[in-house]
Amino acid sequence: SSVSMGNLCFGMSLGLGPKLDLDAVAAENQAFIKTRTSERQEMINLNDRLATYIEEVRALESKNKLLEAEIEALKSRYTKPSGLRQLYEAQLKDLTRAVEQMRVQRVRKLKAKEAVLGQLAALKAKYDEAVEARKKVEQDIETVRPDVDRATSAQIALEKHLEQLEAELAFMQKIHKEEIEELMQQIHLAACKVEATYELPDLSTALGQIQSQYASTAAKNLQDMDAWYRSKFQDLSNASTNHIQSMQSVRDEISGHKRDILSKEWELGSLKTRNEYLEAQIKEAVEKGKKEEEELQDRIEAIKLDLKVTKEKIALLLREYQDLLNAKMALEIEITTYRKLIEGEDSRLSSMVQTLATTGAKVSDPEEQGTKTSETKTVLIRTIMTDEGAFESNTHERTIT
Repeated sequence: SSVSMGNLCFGMSLGLGPKLDLDAVAAENQAFIKTRTSERQEMINLNDRLATYIEEVRALESKNKLLEAEIEALKSRYTKPSGLRQLYEAQLKDLTRAVEQMRVQRVRKLKAKEAVLGQLAALKAKYDEAVEARKKVEQDIETVRPDVDRATSAQIALEKHLEQLEAELAFMQKIHKEEIEELMQQIHLAACKVEATYELPDLSTALGQIQSQYASTAAKNLQDMDAWYRSKFQDLSNASTNHIQSMQSVRDEISGHKRDILSKEWELGSLKTRNEYLEAQIKEAVEKGKKEEEELQDRIEAIKLDLKVTKEKIALLLREYQDLLNAKMALEIEITTYRKLIEGEDSRLSSMVQTLATTGAKVSDPEEQGTKTSETKTVLIRTIMTDEGAFESNTHERTIT
């Protein structure tokens, strides 16, 4: 307005034309000033909005760079050999290998159990054989027991008879001794009477001979009786010894069978204990294998869930990245539109200044110097986000007279 007013004043001072209508010029100047003021305010608002959009674009670009870096990190972590997938695959391989080892151990335990069951069956068969042998020995003992009882009874009877014979022998020896003493007394008394009455021939020699003969006869009888007793006692002793030896052999055999039975029972008990221990170990191994298999399955499910969550996060980040790219493109379109509008406004203002300068230099009639009509163009930009996530910009021009 200052340029146009300067041009008009310059023209009037030079006398280039008739006198101008000052009211019309003042009204035109006021309208032009209002228009320029509104345009300046609109330009200020547009500049503020442009600065705000530029700041938002810079913030979005920085956020976009961060998201791109995060996406690249996720992609590299997902695609690298040392990433999450290969780590889980290595763990799965280790767990599968552990399960296979547990299966092999289970098969070995089952084979060992079958072998122990075979040994147990063989020991049961041996135990049954030992029980049958014991029963047979007991039957033999029952068969021999009457003979043993008879031999024992005979031994007792012979011992009693021996005691009776010893008592009779002692009694006969005592009687014989008393008879000899009585006979010797009678002989001595008779000899004394004969000596006292008359002298008789010496009979001591004859008596000594008779006594010696009688003693030899008694000794012989005693020896014969002792020999017969000894022979009978020896026979009874031999029979008793034979019976005792047979009984001892039977007892030894029974003791041996008892020891065998006890050893078999002990071995059977130890095998039962070992079998129970192996069964407990097999059961524990099976339960442990099932538990580890369940834990592995849970870990696999957890890994699958983590992979699913990671994929969903990556998809969400990609979607956000796409939305940011769309917003960036829309903002770039809007910035380009504002730039074009500013350039157009600058060119329009330049042309308006040139036009005012030209009209100020010309000579116009009073009728032509009436109220002039100024036109103002207002550009409205509207950005709309569609359902597909894209941004559309609509530009409308409005002319103010």
